[in-house]
Amino acid sequence: MTPRNLFKLAVRLLGLVFLYHGLIFFPTLFAGIFGSATNAIAMILMFAWPMIVAFCLLGLAPKITEFFYPKSED
Repeated sequence: MTPRNLFKLAVRLLGLVFLYHGLIFFPTLFAGIFGSATNAIAMILMFAWPMIVAFCLLGLAPKITEFFYPKSED
């Protein structure tokens, strides 16, 4: 495996970690929504933040890899 492929794998694994942490709060999200308004906003943010980061890391892994490991012009 080249360093480029290892970096892409690391970015995707980090995206999966954020996805996991976002899904942990999914069941408690419903409890927060049916509680007070302040609690609902906090629960939505606790769920949305890791999910947004996971989406960016998983979906944009090729572009992130291209930015940090540009193809050589040989």
